[in-house]
Amino acid sequence: MHNKNMNHDYESTEFSKSLLAGVFAGITATVLGLIYNSWFRSTVGFPLSEIINVSTIIFIVILMVTIAGLIFYLFHHFFKQGTLIFQLAAILSTILMVVATMSIQRSADPIISKEFRELLIGIICITGACSIFIIPFLYKHDMV
Repeated sequence: MHNKNMNHDYESTEFSKSLLAGVFAGITATVLGLIYNSWFRSTVGFPLSEIINVSTIIFIVILMVTIAGLIFYLFHHFFKQGTLIFQLAAILSTILMVVATMSIQRSADPIISKEFRELLIGIICITGACSIFIIPFLYKHDMV
């Protein structure tokens, strides 16, 4: 028998809010990353898909941003200005990943290597931006 008057309200915790914000931000970053990947490949004609492809974007991006949500929880819970510190750390991490990507040589063909770096940098920036802005926003807004 199904009771229509059941109340499913629950008290959300800092941890659950951070985790769910990370999951939603990860889904958003994944969708944006897939759109960017599709647009980039159709515009530039980038042929290689062994490393960056639909499967790796879906798996890695959502995993990384979900982990960022858990890291947000730690920063927010243990530091007075946790949100700001998290955002600064995420900005720094994104910049460091972009800088590290600049030295990748994916192919003997310099054009292919350049296009690979451009594709990867775009996905890194999308992932970083979603972590930096969406996680703290969703954490602070209960009604979203």
